[in-house]
Amino acid sequence: MKHLPRDPRGFPIPVIVTRDKSGRPHFTMNDEAMRQRIIREDRCAICGSKLLRGRWSVGGPLSALHPYGRYNDTPLHYECASYALRVCPYLAMPSYSKRLDTKTAVNAEFNGTLIAIDPTILDARPELFVAVMHIGQTYSPGPVGLGYVIPKRPYRQIEYWQQGERLDPVAGKAIADRILADFLRENPLP
Repeated sequence: MKHLPRDPRGFPIPVIVTRDKSGRPHFTMNDEAMRQRIIREDRCAICGSKLLRGRWSVGGPLSALHPYGRYNDTPLHYECASYALRVCPYLAMPSYSKRLDTKTAVNAEFNGTLIAIDPTILDARPELFVAVMHIGQTYSPGPVGLGYVIPKRPYRQIEYWQQGERLDPVAGKAIADRILADFLRENPLP
């Protein structure tokens, strides 16, 4: 990530982040044209470098463990994923609970960038995040032209993260299993 531009705080700006006309990054919004390029060229959504055979997807327990689970965000290198899980406010800060995508863009001007809000993403921040290492993925269509990443299973590795820290695998799995069971109780599979 050393090659990435930095924001005023010194944080690297991932290649997939949308920027307005003034160059200000909007960290909660992906640049859809760049996202499509990342997918086509099989690159990491944070550093932009070519992905290796094993790649990581990060999301909530339902993205990782539900039988129909899928991700909105594209795969990452392990180093990029673990960095994001440690420093990204949404992923690492327990007090960060709301999506800001529409709020940060209110007074910004964009250069014809498509800004789409995915209505299938839950507003509530997950209790923990799950990082899965997989070999390959497929893509499925989503709302307003966006697509989802479906990692190839079985996963090679699974890590559970909460508040910027990697959890013990047994403790993390117990939390994730409870969340999945609660969801399936209210939303049974067909």
